[in-house]
Parts: sequence; C-alpha cells; structure tokens
Amino acid sequence: MNPDLAHPPALSEAQSVAQPMAQPAATPLSRTARAAASAAATATFREALAAELGAHRFGLWFEHGTKAEATDGTIAISAPNAYVADWIGRNFRDAMQRAAIIALGAEATISITTAANSTETHSNSTEKAQLHTSFTNPRGAPLRDGTNNGRGVIDGAVDGATDGANESRRRFASGQRTPRSAALRRLEDFIVGDSNRLAFAASQQVGEGSADAPPILFLHGECGVGKTHLIQGLCRRRSERAPKQIIRYVTAEQFTNEYIAAVRDGSLDQFRKRLRRLDLLAIDDVHFLANKTATQAEFLHTIDAIDLSGARVALVSDEHPRHIRRFSQSLVSRFLSGMVVKVERPDRGTRSELVRRLASERGLDLTTAAEDAVAGRCAGSIREIEGAITRLGALVELDGVRGQIGPGTVERLLGHDGQTNTGAAPIRLAAIVEAVCDRMRVNREDLLGSGRHARTVVARGVVAHLARELTTHSYPEIARALGRDTHSTVHTAAKRLKGLLDADARIAVGGEAVREVVDQLRHDLARGGRGRSV
Repeated sequence: MNPDLAHPPALSEAQSVAQPMAQPAATPLSRTARAAASAAATATFREALAAELGAHRFGLWFEHGTKAEATDGTIAISAPNAYVADWIGRNFRDAMQRAAIIALGAEATISITTAANSTETHSNSTEKAQLHTSFTNPRGAPLRDGTNNGRGVIDGAVDGATDGANESRRRFASGQRTPRSAALRRLEDFIVGDSNRLAFAASQQVGEGSADAPPILFLHGECGVGKTHLIQGLCRRRSERAPKQIIRYVTAEQFTNEYIAAVRDGSLDQFRKRLRRLDLLAIDDVHFLANKTATQAEFLHTIDAIDLSGARVALVSDEHPRHIRRFSQSLVSRFLSGMVVKVERPDRGTRSELVRRLASERGLDLTTAAEDAVAGRCAGSIREIEGAITRLGALVELDGVRGQIGPGTVERLLGHDGQTNTGAAPIRLAAIVEAVCDRMRVNREDLLGSGRHARTVVARGVVAHLARELTTHSYPEIARALGRDTHSTVHTAAKRLKGLLDADARIAVGGEAVREVVDQLRHDLARGGRGRSV
C-alpha cells in the first residue's frame, strides 16, 4: 500500500500546544481531576497529530474506529484490527511520538493495541502488530470474500440473509457483538442548516431508497463540514430501511487497494462480480483516485455496471469534480450526470445548535452568550467545535468551575487560540484588504477610494475592525493602508462596524449577517486562507 496519500490538504485548524500533563504531587489528584487531565492531554495529542499528518490522513486512520487515550505518561492507541495497528505503527510512529511529547512531555511513550487480539507495540521497541490471516481494510471488514462470497457486512452494511451463519457475518470483523452498520453515523443526528440543507435532503432520498433519488450523489466541500456524516448516515438509513439490500461503504484508498490486490492475485473477476451486484456503493474521499489511471478506469466501469442495474452511487470529495486534478474526463462526466452538491461551512445558527448539543452531552451548562462565543470562534468546521467543547470540558474540570458557564469563562479558558495567526508570519494589512474585497465582492479601488455604496462602507469597517484585532497596527497606519489622510475616518468606520455587530445587522436585506462575515474572515485570515464570497 502506498503510504503517500495523494497530497492530503493541510490542516486548517490551529495546533493547540498544551503544557505537559503535571506529575502527581505529594497529594494524589482526585479521580475527577485525573480524568479531566487525561481528557485534556488526549485532545492535545489528537490535535497535534492531526497537524502532523494533515486532515485527510488523520481522518482516514484515526477517526474511524481507532481510539487514543492519555494515561500515566503513555498514549494508548487502540486500533480496530491488526492491519490498522501495523500500518499506523510503521508509517506514523514518529508523528505520534512528537504529538505525544507535546501532550505529555519528553518521557511520553506510545502503545498500540488491537481490539481483536490486543497485540501491543511500544514506541521503544521494534515489535509490530500481527496481521490478520485475511487481509483487512482500515474500517475492519474483510477485503476478500472468504467464505461469505462478498455478502454480509462489507464496510458498514448488511445484506438480506437471515440464517444463523449469515447473521454472524453481520457482526464487526473485530468480534464485537454490535451490527457493523451501528458504527456508522445517523442522519437523525445531523444538524441541518442553510449551509447543508440541500445535501441533507439528497442524502435522505438516497438513504430512503426513493425512486426520485439521483443515480449518483456527489457531495463535496471543505474538511470538517459533515460530508462523511452524511454518506455514513445514508448508508445506515438504507441498511435499516432495506435490510435485504447489499450496501458497501469504503474509502477511495480501500477501493484502490482492493483493485490492486485483485490484479496481483488474479481475482479481478471476483472483485468485479462482488462490486457490481451491490444496491448501494458509497465511497468517501474519492479525490484519492486522482493520478491513478487504471483504478479510475475500473471505477468508471463499476459505476456504469451499477447504474445499469438500477443501483445508486454516493461519493464524497473535498473538491468539485471539475476541480480534481488528473481525473479522467469520462469519470468527471459521469459524476456530473448525477447530483453534485456542495456542503458549505456551517452557518452561525448551525454552529450554535451543534455547540448546544455537544455541551449538553458533556454535561456543560453554557449560557446563550457562551454558546455564541464558542460558535463565533469556531467558524471553520464542525471539528473545530468538537475540539473546543472537548478542551472546554476538560479545563472546566481542572479549574473546578461550577454552575453556568458564561462567555467570560469561555474566553478565559480557551484563550485566543481560535482567533490568532497560527503561522510564523504576521497577518499583513494588504492580506486583510484583499480577503475583505473577495469575500464581500467589493472592488479594491472603491474600497480605497471615495465610494459610498453601503457594501463598500461596511467593507471599510470590516477592514478596520479586523486590522485592529488581528494585527498590531495603529489607527494611523490602518488609515494609510486605506488611502486616508487622517485616522479619524478609520476610527469612525471601526466604531460603526462595532455597532452593526452589536445589533446583529445584515449586509443587505435578506443577506448574510455582518457578524458571520467577520467570523469567517477572521478564521480564514488567522489560518492563512482567503475569504469566500458572499
């Protein structure tokens, strides 16, 4: 298997570097404090590792069945099967060790176990986890038919057999007594907002097996906006609604590995037969197929064969089909013949609802203002919110905070990690001007000139507000960058913008809220990106 995962996108979130977990003092920590410290160190390890590996590889190998927990100076990794344990041990050991040092200190060690056979490997030894006798994929299900001829659980779905032998095949490959489909996320748990409403509706259609469902559903969007939740949810919904159907959910990397293994072993006919009798094929991270000409050709034939049988295909990618480099035009054309839907970043209402739900699950009593504060600082993705709530819960336990949590407590505990530049280079005024012009669709000459259009006036206020917040420049310096002779006009623009934020005003009638625009621009600028147009 090629460890180079097709240039995964860089992680956009800030790497939160926590202090090493404190060693026990003369008086032992309470059980609650130890648990909170462990949770904080675990969250720090995961964030540091995600920054090391990139969002794509981290999500592929450490968010689907692989667990991590910080205990007594060790990061304990529990992989769903021996293949995953061996792979991450061989390919990610150095990255895991660096992340463990960030979380626990210089003496930190790594242990890797498998849920199936508790095979363990330590960071200071060369022992490797033993592979299963049957080649397995990162989600735990067999890649080859074995004795079940491709039926039963295949990466998250069950077929319609009802006898005892086939019932046993509906269990996890690791030996757990839970149906494999139960490991998939549910559509019922997905928070719907204006940013994802169309994608959710289309996923529901496919999950329900509606006759109106598109033959191919292609979901795309940035990392952490809920695409994987939707594709897993529609697979689970279909398996619940139609238990006799054969459903398969895999990553594009798994599909590629299976195809290569089939070619190597001379079992290509069986590989094709197994795939082309599916009722639903769902593939995550399909952009992984870029540059893989032979796999793309096989995938195109698979889609055509599935389509002829009346089955459905659901795909997820970080990019629109037209923007995936080195994709065959035939394959892009097939994708475009279906329904292509972009999952946008969660809007403020969606983020606030997610904050409310996650906080409730952790037993955190946040005021409405505190929920708004977390939603405002985590404008990029759902994962940012999950990480913020995890850190907040751990820090609340460590600090012994009781009662309702207000916005002041949120700012004190979380600091400014979500609003500062994560790179070495400071944010430039020119970058702020460019990002604001792009996001708000304002001409640069109008912004720097004397234009008095309402949108242009608001844009100047946004530049002044963000420049004061994200840079060390004074009002006179900001005024010169905006082509103003005196700083009083810039000061007035920033004050006017503050009033719009306090009033939760919108850029135009029915337009996006000024607060949301500022949140998104702050997020993009702090991470070196450019704003999205409104």
